[in-house]
Amino acid sequence: MDPIKNLISGSDPLRNDPAGVPDAEAALRRVTTEAPMFTDSLPAHVLRFEDRKRRRARVAGVLTLAAAAVTAGVLVAANLGTLVSAPEPAGTVVPSPAESTVPATATPRATPTATSTATAVPAPIRTAPAAAATWTTFTDATGQATFEHPLGWTVSQMPQTIDGGAYNVVEVKNAAGKTVSTLRLLYDAAGGPVCPDPKPFRTLDKVVVDIPQKAAKIAETGFGPSAFVFRVIEGAKVYGSLALADGDAASQTTTCGLYNGILGPDNVPFTQFGDTTWLMANGKDAPLAFDSVAEAKAYMGTREYQDVKRMLISLALRPANSPAASQRFVSGDGKASLVLPAGWTAKDVSVGTPDYPGSGITVSDESGKAVASFQHSAAGGLGGACTAGKYKITELDAGESSLTADWAVERGVRFSYRVMDRTSIGKGFSYQLGLVDKDSGSVSDNCLMYTLVTGTPTGILSFTARGAQDTAEPAFTTMAEARAYVETPEYKKLKAMIQSLKTTS
Repeated sequence: MDPIKNLISGSDPLRNDPAGVPDAEAALRRVTTEAPMFTDSLPAHVLRFEDRKRRRARVAGVLTLAAAAVTAGVLVAANLGTLVSAPEPAGTVVPSPAESTVPATATPRATPTATSTATAVPAPIRTAPAAAATWTTFTDATGQATFEHPLGWTVSQMPQTIDGGAYNVVEVKNAAGKTVSTLRLLYDAAGGPVCPDPKPFRTLDKVVVDIPQKAAKIAETGFGPSAFVFRVIEGAKVYGSLALADGDAASQTTTCGLYNGILGPDNVPFTQFGDTTWLMANGKDAPLAFDSVAEAKAYMGTREYQDVKRMLISLALRPANSPAASQRFVSGDGKASLVLPAGWTAKDVSVGTPDYPGSGITVSDESGKAVASFQHSAAGGLGGACTAGKYKITELDAGESSLTADWAVERGVRFSYRVMDRTSIGKGFSYQLGLVDKDSGSVSDNCLMYTLVTGTPTGILSFTARGAQDTAEPAFTTMAEARAYVETPEYKKLKAMIQSLKTTS
């Protein structure tokens, strides 16, 4: 039984039948969206399992009445907001740009829907936000997810392989360094919250996206198509969340928590893309909080809202076994592994000494050029001293590492891209990128930069595209040129690969 089935079988006292093996994905859907089954009693507003078939029959009647209402001329539309004019990304559904400050009308491909409350509230008149920056396309290290984001936003990821499958966590930050969304390709997921006092919720904005679902699951689960949603829960404050979610046909109006996740194509992991996994009725860790629903609606007119919305809608998913998917390379001694970008190759190299051998890997790009190196062996600490002045060091990008052992956490291991300003002596901006720790990753003025990790169980670890600093190393002419490198395909591949590193003692 796989981990998802173990999770569901062990957590559902109403159907804990060891003789029957439930469908893992359908069971996960019940855990994450229906009433949790791990409490002694269910809240009064939650239907028990044996009542859900009758409820679905009633849902069919509700949908029939809704269709009749539309035929009679009753129209309830959600405000889709203003999007900047830009080419439509492949595999996505994007609303048409607004021509004025009044709410936009969706294109035939984008399907606006009514809010989850019985009464529709007219969308506010808003002032058009400032023009957005140029957009770029990002593909995650596993090759399964692609989406657009504004140029200047940063993306970090932690790909990993579990039981032969490719999974990832991708964090997106805007130009100000604020985390606006996280994409998770999940191996499994936990159940949802319970609470004594469910709160009213409503959907203020919704756009169906063009992401195929597992065909065999749509009829079975009763969930609607995947969509971008802006939902709020009216608790002590009005708590809000922007994310992709699968709609439930049930006409519930109160909740303990709203789950953000979608049922993607066949052979793609469970997918979450948004500012939180659960929007909680008590406001815990809520990504957005407003004083009123009117204030939440006004937020829809901001540039931040419009940019995040467009990014979420642009998501495209494909199976990991597609031609462009990445592969994990494992060193010959089995002590190190990393996710290679599509078309890149890696080979083992000798490092260390016969008495103290280590792991070594050289990575080459599509053209065969060596672009990065990994070494892990017994060695000394940091060395070197400045004899001719110091220069300003600036960190232009940073991200987490897949190294999660106790020693790595204690050493503060992370990815870092730094530049040193040596324009005063005519040498431009030298740079290094790779794994650092809390000592080597310093951004204080210096004459040297180190890109390595000390304090590992077996000595020093280095995984970098620029491990050595010398007078012959390439440099950028300007800071603008150094910043622009972050958005290049080469940089993104290097960062994702370096972040994917896993080691064993």
